[in-house]
Amino acid sequence: MSTPTSDHSLAAASMAVLDQWWDPNTHLITDPAWGQAPRRARVRETGWYALGLLARGRAGDTERAVVALEAVLDRQLDRPGTPWHGTWLRWPDEPSPGPEARAFRDYDPNWREFVGCTLFMVLSEWERVLPGELVGRIEHALELAVAGTRARGVSPRYSNIALMAGFLMHAVGRRRGDHGDDARGLDLMGQVLDLFDSGGVFEEYNSPTYYGIDLYALALWRRYGNGTPIAERACAVEIALWRDIADHYHAGLRNLAGPYDRSYGMDLSAYASGVGLWLWQALGERSAFPDVGAPFEHQWDLALAPSVAELGVPDLPAEVHAALRTFPGRHTLEQPIVGRRVASAVLEEHLMVGAEHVGGDRGNLNDQFHPLTAHWRVGDGVGWLRLVSELTIDVAVSPSGGDGAEVRLGWPAGGLFAFQVRADGLDGGSVTSQRWRLPGLEVAVDGPAVLEQVEPAPDGTWWLHYRTPPGADGAGMTLRSARRPPAR
Repeated sequence: MSTPTSDHSLAAASMAVLDQWWDPNTHLITDPAWGQAPRRARVRETGWYALGLLARGRAGDTERAVVALEAVLDRQLDRPGTPWHGTWLRWPDEPSPGPEARAFRDYDPNWREFVGCTLFMVLSEWERVLPGELVGRIEHALELAVAGTRARGVSPRYSNIALMAGFLMHAVGRRRGDHGDDARGLDLMGQVLDLFDSGGVFEEYNSPTYYGIDLYALALWRRYGNGTPIAERACAVEIALWRDIADHYHAGLRNLAGPYDRSYGMDLSAYASGVGLWLWQALGERSAFPDVGAPFEHQWDLALAPSVAELGVPDLPAEVHAALRTFPGRHTLEQPIVGRRVASAVLEEHLMVGAEHVGGDRGNLNDQFHPLTAHWRVGDGVGWLRLVSELTIDVAVSPSGGDGAEVRLGWPAGGLFAFQVRADGLDGGSVTSQRWRLPGLEVAVDGPAVLEQVEPAPDGTWWLHYRTPPGADGAGMTLRSARRPPAR
């Protein structure tokens, strides 16, 4: 087994912020005034905060953690025979699910695993300092959560949730002496690991948020897997995932190269991501995470930070740690995922481009799926673009030399698609059908697609809307970093 590193900057910085989000009236973490609307008190995040309080252990922290945990337990759903049995409300004023309730719209079944794993960590590390009545309530809540998880039968392909579900059944089953749940957890985890071993990747590929949850779940197996052969395999996969992250991470641009199977943002310095938290813990500095002293997007995921700090990063191979600290030089990546899906990426000194050929084997996740991404240097920051489309567009990328990349897009029929672009100083007048002159990047476009509209958005991005005529074969793009000499 590997030994976690011990860096305290992530825990201290995150808890200083989360303390400000504590609501003493509801005993829950509440979104800051600048957070994305609607502003809400959050149940899962309060559990993460309670763990952070117990880990910090300052005067008054245990008392606050106790009332926070009681507030979380009050929001669990005890509804045997329903799909939401054992899960938690997402916020305290969320209506209880009714007969027509739909998962992810009216309730979130994944809160069983998220909150359940947190409660297991709390009991494993701090049971001795908690009131006996609260320990009993937590044990009962874990029993309900495992019952719901068992009945749900999550697919092993749903990697981030399946990793946690397998762990929860195994860990709680072993704690309670329930050999059936213990075996079910080990079996599910074995299926997840078999799928990873078959292709060397999770089907939820290269997700800045969900790779962070994968690392979290694998770290739980590392810490609490009871020395089982499955836990030993999980440790090997944890290191393999860190290698994949290091291959995609550009230390100069402080971002992961795409494509992103599921992502809530495009710049790790602008929104809270799971991978950003783990990089902070691994490097001992906030290298790929927003300034937590100022507003940032997806702010609630900061609450996972104390758990990341408590679990720690395994001993990483020297070459992995080096690649996370310093860009190792231009390189390309190509990775079959599953079916006909193939991801590719080009990483240059000042530019990186990611692409995915989906081959009809990838469902649409709307704004979470980014089959074409680019990041490039703009001053002291980065510019970025992503493809947004309801069409099934296959994308491939190859290097073209001189800080450049060649991209090919293909689609089965005509329709609409767009590129969302962010680069400080961008002027819509510099974008034409054949050439985009963006700050820090030149893009040449060829093919039959027609540029119909260039429009700014309130969030500071620009949208470049294209239409493809029926029967068109596709389009090509050449992206090249357009570095300018510094002003004298």
